[in-house]
Amino acid sequence: SNELSKAENAPTFMYAMPLDSNRIFFEETSLVARPAISFQECKERCMTRLEHLGITVTGIEEEEYCYIPMGGPLPAKDQRVVGFGGAAAMVHPSTGYHLCRAMMGAGSVAKVVREELTKDSWNPDRAAARAYDAIWSPTNIAQRNFAVFGGEFLMKQKVEGLRGFFDGFFKLPLELWGGFLAGWPGLPNNVNHETWWARLVFGLTFVSKLPVPVALDMLASIATYSISEGVPLPQSVTPLLGLPSGYEYKEKAAVVGDVAAKAEARKMIAESKVEDVVPVDFEEKAMV
Repeated sequence: SNELSKAENAPTFMYAMPLDSNRIFFEETSLVARPAISFQECKERCMTRLEHLGITVTGIEEEEYCYIPMGGPLPAKDQRVVGFGGAAAMVHPSTGYHLCRAMMGAGSVAKVVREELTKDSWNPDRAAARAYDAIWSPTNIAQRNFAVFGGEFLMKQKVEGLRGFFDGFFKLPLELWGGFLAGWPGLPNNVNHETWWARLVFGLTFVSKLPVPVALDMLASIATYSISEGVPLPQSVTPLLGLPSGYEYKEKAAVVGDVAAKAEARKMIAESKVEDVVPVDFEEKAMV
């Protein structure tokens, strides 16, 4: 059927969490997709799945609609606006984990911002750069680049590929797959992912656990992704290409602007006979 074909090509799955008695939280979700699967499609699949499982829904207390941006570019450099959380691309690009990563990163960002703002001659450019560098150090960017490939690989998988992926993923030791889920400095088991060597060991071990068709697809995807996207993935699993450039502050040459124009403007303002410089509200002016 058309519904079955759509489900095979753009699979979703369901979370189920018993609350009490016969009250249960059900969530139909897409792991990662581009373009995103619509909310209506997820809702229809949820009800179809429950019906297939013989579960009768007698009442709905609350409906949740959640869209989680995953992957995408890192924040632009040389800006004074400091984003955090989702606004700073802190969502895990493969798993969607976010809250634990934001909580772990908040302290270091607050520390450097406070240090900069309490200086006698504080520099807003340096404050913003240090804040972003506290979130996205070169080593953390390298770890993210590895996870970005994971998200891209998952997006191309049909239902059988996803089943094979997770079959292999959960055959890994707990400290390996558990560390990958959140993947942020300071979180449990991140030591298994925060260096190029650790990521290489993880990747090779993971491929060895996958069903042969999925393993071959992943190896082919590594090659094509590295060709199309360049160094980010190879850089994340080898020391030969160094680390990605980070957000460290680089002082920029002061720009004075057009001195003559500014001097002329000051002179004309000083010589102006206009004394009423208070802005007048348009509606108030119209009423006079």
